[in-house]
Amino acid sequence: MAQLTEDGAARLLRLSAPRRADGSRAIRARRAWRRLVRACAEGDAATQEAVRAAELPDTDVLELLAVGPEEPADRAAYLTLIGQREQRQALDADGALLALAYWAAGPEARERLRAAMAAEGDGDAVRAVVTGEQRDRVAGMSRADLDYLGRQLAEHGRFDELRRLTLDLPPAEAVAAARLLPPRERSGETAALLTVLAEWPPEQLRATIARLPREEVALYEVEGSHLQASFSPDSSELAACWLTRTRKAEIQVRTFRIGTGEVTREHRARAFLKYGGFYNSVLHLGDAVLLREESRSRHRISRVVPDSVVLGEGYGISEMRRSSTGAVMVFDEGLAFAERDASELRHVPVPRFSRTLWHDPDAWSALATLPSHGLVAFIEVDTLWVMSESGKGLRRISAKRADNEKAPALSFLSPRSLALHRYRGFGKDGEQPITVWELPAEDPRQPTVEPQAAIRDRWALERRHGIPLDDSFAARILTSAREYRPYAGCYIDIPWLRDPADPARPRLEAGNQFAMATGGDMFVAGEQRYIHSPRNLEVHSPHLPSARGLLERPLVRGEPQHLRLAQELRPKIGDARVRDALGLLARCLEERFAGDVALGTSSVAAGGPHDIALGEDRAK
Repeated sequence: MAQLTEDGAARLLRLSAPRRADGSRAIRARRAWRRLVRACAEGDAATQEAVRAAELPDTDVLELLAVGPEEPADRAAYLTLIGQREQRQALDADGALLALAYWAAGPEARERLRAAMAAEGDGDAVRAVVTGEQRDRVAGMSRADLDYLGRQLAEHGRFDELRRLTLDLPPAEAVAAARLLPPRERSGETAALLTVLAEWPPEQLRATIARLPREEVALYEVEGSHLQASFSPDSSELAACWLTRTRKAEIQVRTFRIGTGEVTREHRARAFLKYGGFYNSVLHLGDAVLLREESRSRHRISRVVPDSVVLGEGYGISEMRRSSTGAVMVFDEGLAFAERDASELRHVPVPRFSRTLWHDPDAWSALATLPSHGLVAFIEVDTLWVMSESGKGLRRISAKRADNEKAPALSFLSPRSLALHRYRGFGKDGEQPITVWELPAEDPRQPTVEPQAAIRDRWALERRHGIPLDDSFAARILTSAREYRPYAGCYIDIPWLRDPADPARPRLEAGNQFAMATGGDMFVAGEQRYIHSPRNLEVHSPHLPSARGLLERPLVRGEPQHLRLAQELRPKIGDARVRDALGLLARCLEERFAGDVALGTSSVAAGGPHDIALGEDRAK
């Protein structure tokens, strides 16, 4: 029998209502009623809901009872769905059968049961689920199940059970459940923890966990060349652009959700070039995506997501970097800002600056920003400018270079610290001087100059954590290469990133397509052996997948080793919100295992064979 719609079920109910004087139905009404009874027996959702909301005589109820399932748990669910609460309670006084049927049902049937129990004010099944041996089922419950159970416990005043439920849930759901407890009910030995949980915004915690990658290496395959990439400010998405050459060159832009891998937005248009394309770039602003296209040193800046708007064109426009209001770049007389929802670039002239580099500007100039503090810095040849986005506080600093120095990379290390990296010479004997200015300084002409070895030999990988390093600067931390390689960039050769087919060869190549997430917890790079061959984007995250696994685990399934892992993992992550979430998890687990584990500096037993490994060798 085909499933009925709500209107169809309501119509059958109306047709079955008329009766003769003796109480019997005429032929048409009897036919409609038989269809209703048969549909209820077959589990039709619209029909069962129509019957539940109707006032039926006892004779009709008896007919519906007669066609119900015989298995006790299924019958308890059937009686609930057709609105026969008293009959269900006579069969299942403690709600155990209904709870059994609930957990055996699919998501749609569970939703219907929740709605029916909520309409009847029936909380018996709640007790059966969250007490006794059935508490282990909490670990397999959906968010909708947990929300329903928590609200039912709160509405029925079962605060002891709600407190126990809260401390069994995954952290995000525990935060939501703690908020259902009135302040006076956050009591007992866990009062302090329940208060801390209730202070967290549950949606913010859920969003933080949802944007974390599930795998250490996520692969995104594209068909094209000149691939570039950019993370969104909150690291929840990755924007990528590339060229495809058929009869006419086209440029494509696509955004991917990091947590799920799904494609969220796409843009495709004819490319702005006859030659070039090596200096194309993309910048993800969160609510918009900007594209910089290049052709013979001429550049076009466009917003391609959510709409398609050309913001401006010109010669020698620099790479784009984020600003507090959108994006900023260097043009021939100063700075150009691409602000959110603007239809054109806003130009801010910089005194005593005039761009003279039109060919290969990235070999002689660099731009860096610190959006959280509204700071901009850029260098051209031998001169460094530092200022606010409004143009105030301008500082012009001499940054003399040797004749064989080129390819500068700038990055703010803090609001008061700015670093400059250059390549000097070529080949394996090349040097990499790093100059660091402390700003503001009494004498900015006397910066700190670090030794000349490769940056990887001086900066531990963990030094980048929590610092919003510029992408071009960050790429150089991840390589021990000494030579400057235009277009191709530099090889990523972190010890645990090797090509399985050829361990002696560095696995990833970081050119303009390299990008690092805010905080340094993820980076994206790719490899392309021939200029028109397909290229794969690889998003690498050595620690965030382990953090997601811990944060999604119900506390009822927590073990002392998970507390140790959370404590070890937290300082390795630069994202402040993820660190805070792990801190909350550690607090919950400390409360749970206060008598079972020794906290502090004492030695900890070695993990078992199934523990998550967090070491540099990445072994599991």
